[in-house]
Amino acid sequence: MKKLARRGLTGLLVLLLGGWLLLNLLDVNRLKKPVLTWLNENTELGLSVGRLEFNPLSPYKLLAEDVRLGDWFSARQVYLELAQLAPLAGRTEVAILDIIDGSINLPQAQAPALPANLADIHIAELNTRNLALTGQDWEAGGIELHINDWQPRRQGQWQWWADAGLSARVRQLSHSALELSRLDISGHLRQGRLELDDVRGRLAGGLVSGSLTLDPAERELRLERPQFSQVKLQLHDALTLPEGWRLLLSRARLDDVSLTTASLTVNGMRGELRDLEWGGRGLPEGRGDWQADEATLDWLRLDNHRLHWLGDADRQGVTLSGRAWEGSIEAELGWYPKQGRLDIDELQLAGNKLVWQPDMAWPLPDVRIHKLNLSRTELLSLDDELPLSLFDGELFVTDLAWSAGLWRPLSQQARLEGRVGELAWNSLIARAARFSARLTDEQWLLDQLSGDWLDGNITLTGSLGLYPPHRTQVTLAGKDWQLRHLSNWLQADRGFAGDLDVGVSLSGEPGNPASWQGELALAGEDVFVEQLGLDPWLRNRLGEDYASPKQVDSTLAALDLMQQDGFFYRLDLRGPVTDGRWRLDSSAVQSVRHLLALRGNIGAGGRLDLDLGAINDAGCRELAIRLTGDWHAPRLRLHQPELNTPCRPWYTGPVPYPAAGLPGSLIEAVRALPAP
Repeated sequence: MKKLARRGLTGLLVLLLGGWLLLNLLDVNRLKKPVLTWLNENTELGLSVGRLEFNPLSPYKLLAEDVRLGDWFSARQVYLELAQLAPLAGRTEVAILDIIDGSINLPQAQAPALPANLADIHIAELNTRNLALTGQDWEAGGIELHINDWQPRRQGQWQWWADAGLSARVRQLSHSALELSRLDISGHLRQGRLELDDVRGRLAGGLVSGSLTLDPAERELRLERPQFSQVKLQLHDALTLPEGWRLLLSRARLDDVSLTTASLTVNGMRGELRDLEWGGRGLPEGRGDWQADEATLDWLRLDNHRLHWLGDADRQGVTLSGRAWEGSIEAELGWYPKQGRLDIDELQLAGNKLVWQPDMAWPLPDVRIHKLNLSRTELLSLDDELPLSLFDGELFVTDLAWSAGLWRPLSQQARLEGRVGELAWNSLIARAARFSARLTDEQWLLDQLSGDWLDGNITLTGSLGLYPPHRTQVTLAGKDWQLRHLSNWLQADRGFAGDLDVGVSLSGEPGNPASWQGELALAGEDVFVEQLGLDPWLRNRLGEDYASPKQVDSTLAALDLMQQDGFFYRLDLRGPVTDGRWRLDSSAVQSVRHLLALRGNIGAGGRLDLDLGAINDAGCRELAIRLTGDWHAPRLRLHQPELNTPCRPWYTGPVPYPAAGLPGSLIEAVRALPAP
């Protein structure tokens, strides 16, 4: 018996030793090529494997290295452990599927065609380590994913969104517009949707958390109560969604969030967004309330403001209050994107200091102003083409609209009125100015413009037609204007100074000089003009012989006048304007030694048809001067008419003969003077 036992044990040992030697001599990789060839021919997998590890004593466990499926999947290692394999029933139960250092290109991914004996596949546990996913305009890396109780194939059909539980950690998720990192997620695949009950991660330097639902069938991405903290988003390119997708957001909390785009910058946002819906293009629908430290939209800058937003497809409404340009702002605005129209329902600015830059422009083609109120406003323009500054300004506007390059009224109450403490246009300064105007369907009506101007004062009323021929009516009264300010502003070739009163009452069409009618009067005192030596020129002409009319070179006459400066005690130029021509009757200029009277017309285009006369103390003309043609180079004719005794006065207007004028006959008195 003992001998039999010894023989049995020896045989068993030999059998075990032989089995062990057989298993070690068998290399499963030798079966790899024919097996893969058969699989690719029958399943169209495009599968390749670098190395296999397989133990026949554990036939349901397999480790494959350097695995590839076509051009869309690769992995350094794939570990497969089967719980059950029933080819006749077409059922495969996978206990564990591990993918190490895998990569999936989703846009190129194809559902593998499998034979009927793999009709049902159930995976109890799927794990990944350092998985990389590539999608359309996005990619994710360093994914540690765990999926349990998942059946991706049923009755021969793939169902990638079959119900399953999942959790994951993602090192980095990058999109063309934003980037997330250190993501921790957990949730389920349920009824064809990805439902993540808990999402936490880092977004643009801050933290984000909440829940998420991705529904491919409805093409919806829904965020439930997300929280953004210290996030600083920089969207250099416009953010979009794939065609047909929608982003839904129930209620988002914002805590110190910053947003930067090509045109908009907002810093320090705190508040919430509610019921937001966005189709990936244009502006979203929803509502929100938040406050922010600062916001910049093009040249508009807000500081420490609070904002309420309510938007839908037709109208985006904003109510805000806060600080802007060192002052305060309160506004109710409505933007109509389909019409490209901005409605200013109410805008109040107080104590603001506005700076106009050369590159600023008003980008909106259609604006409706229902109520605009500015007070204690300052404006400084840095644009050379707009040399304007304003101090202590007030402006009230109601029911005006700007559209198609024209102003138009929104109601019969359309008007604007205001006050300016000081306004400077280059070197021209106006102070204590007030104005009020109305707008009708056909014209602007200037009810009043008054104030201190050129160290004097001005009063202006009138109207301007909105449509061609832009019929215009203007009434202007100016008192004690100091001409030196006007000379500095014009930077004229000849400087001038003095005191001027102006009276204008005209009507006509700006584009038609011949249409102007009315009255024009200029009255000046102590007027000085550089290079206009009238007194010596008249003295020289009176001393010459012009008994017969003689044509004179106007260029030489102008050169003679430029040899000395001119001073005029008084000037009085007044008369009616008819068909664009100013008729100067009873007009005169009093210099130091002479009285020069004027009769005739000055056309709106600068055409001259004037008779001038050097007047003696009896009011008679002793030197007749005829000016005709364009004022730049007029024709000049001189004549010393023969005088009757007593002579017939040629001028009887209000300008007196100068106290220093020569008595009696001018010609005789001049010729009796000693030669200079």
